[in-house]
Amino acid sequence: MTRRPPQPSLAAFTALLATLAFAMGGCGARALAPNESDRLREELAARTAERDAALARASELDTRLRQLATERAAEVDPEVAESLPALAAVAVSGLSTARLTRDNQAELAVVLAPRDARGRFLQITGTVRLSAAALVPGDAPLAAGALTVGPKALRECFRSGLLGTHYTLELPVEWIGERPATAISVAGEFTDGLTGRAYPFAATVPVVRKAAVRTTDDAQSR
Repeated sequence: MTRRPPQPSLAAFTALLATLAFAMGGCGARALAPNESDRLREELAARTAERDAALARASELDTRLRQLATERAAEVDPEVAESLPALAAVAVSGLSTARLTRDNQAELAVVLAPRDARGRFLQITGTVRLSAAALVPGDAPLAAGALTVGPKALRECFRSGLLGTHYTLELPVEWIGERPATAISVAGEFTDGLTGRAYPFAATVPVVRKAAVRTTDDAQSR
């Protein structure tokens, strides 16, 4: 009589499946884990970005030095000189906002739009000084804050996007009293860092309340 070979038990079969699953899972985890090559690629990308930024700054500085040298040598072509963009005025854009945070506090964002004689945007270098006053019905204007932005900080305020190109200066404002203001009066001037000429500006920015955030309790009570 021929003996049949022993059949694997169900427990042994289950253990084999578990071992295979563990091995496959381990391989997948190792494949997805960051490795030395990934780290080197990220470091290379960061160094490349730093290099490009340094080259851009060097190129910009070289252009400035060449401009100054040419101007001092009085070698500028009259037509070129006449066509160079020059600042004509600095205006407060209607994009400026003042959002009430408390009855006597608001977040003010002043949007400045420097323009040449044709009304085209022009980048500027210099210092901006401004002051803000809260306009509360029945009261004289109430001092609410002041801000001075130097050349380097002003450059960081440059913005360009769907709303156009401008400079945005942010300032938290606060006034005496407990009544909310209906508007914030803004007055100031930009002083050109090269010519020393001052360009005044002024505007009235309406105050709006921040949208109330609904809580879970408010939602359930409705």
